[in-house]
Amino acid sequence: MPQFPRLSWSALSAWMAAAVVAAFPNLKLWYERFKPEEFVQAHGVPETIYGFVGLYSSGSTLSPFVPLQVDLEVVMEITGDWAVPALVVLLGLLACLGRRDPRVTGRRVAGLLVLIAVIALLVRSYSGREIYAEMFPPFNADGFGAVAGGWAVTQLCLLVAAALVFAASREMRPVTGDEPAGSRAGMVWRRPVAALADYLIVVTVLGVIVGPVWSLIGIGTEYPMAFGFLERIDVLQSSPEPVELVILSVLFLYFWVQHALWGRTLGKRLLGIRVIAANTGGRLGAGRTALRALVFPLLAFVPEVGLLCLLAGGLWMLLDPEGRVLHDRWLGAAVVRDRVRDAQPQT
Repeated sequence: MPQFPRLSWSALSAWMAAAVVAAFPNLKLWYERFKPEEFVQAHGVPETIYGFVGLYSSGSTLSPFVPLQVDLEVVMEITGDWAVPALVVLLGLLACLGRRDPRVTGRRVAGLLVLIAVIALLVRSYSGREIYAEMFPPFNADGFGAVAGGWAVTQLCLLVAAALVFAASREMRPVTGDEPAGSRAGMVWRRPVAALADYLIVVTVLGVIVGPVWSLIGIGTEYPMAFGFLERIDVLQSSPEPVELVILSVLFLYFWVQHALWGRTLGKRLLGIRVIAANTGGRLGAGRTALRALVFPLLAFVPEVGLLCLLAGGLWMLLDPEGRVLHDRWLGAAVVRDRVRDAQPQT
């Protein structure tokens, strides 16, 4: 097993500087929120737009990018409130101090920071446009220009932090042994991109198939396609709306059936990854895949704490000896590259 030297002072300083740089946008946001007049001046009146949308719009759209925008804003709000980028850097530093391979850890941390920067940029560019714009910014000329010119302090800080982490991780080299197998490469971005693809597929199915059928049935609750899911569905309420039960059922069946039968969803097929049983390398089975579907994605709909639990479980992969997220560790599952033989459990 490879042995790793201690972090040098220069590498340690780079990690700490990356944490400070990554935390800077969050500190600025917290300061603005303690000064309400400055927050309103910078960001506008909170929830005014969405309040009017909820009251005066039918919420009907066939574009999957409209609910995606709303849900990404919810995720990025939590990311900012809890200073997730700085937390990612600190967890990566702890992993290096705990004898994890600094180069693998550095790539994962840098990849997560870049991913957060890209999502924050898209959400920021999209939020400034019409609330019911059917196309996501990169997919039309005006939107592409908005994204290209939308770089702000948050994105620059995250990219600088990613560069510092990557440079620090490259300075540390194992004393003995090689880097982990090639199946590790790209797993940090493959899982969230696969989840994004699955999200768009599910939203499209709900809008194109379930939505019209729901309108024909006419039970009394309109199908809220344009409102997003994360703030509109509460799995703990005593009497959930029928439309919420339909959405939750579709999500559960989508992830459960595909994982139980093939070990991968359509999104995972596109990204070349699959879920396996960590101890045998085979499929998880119907029981454990059902539990996995209840944890992800349905845990996200538990108000207040659901997304935080999923976030904590995802960040666990920085400290896990095999790089697995917490719900996969708990269920004895692993996500591996589909095209690599004898792939080891990775995130």
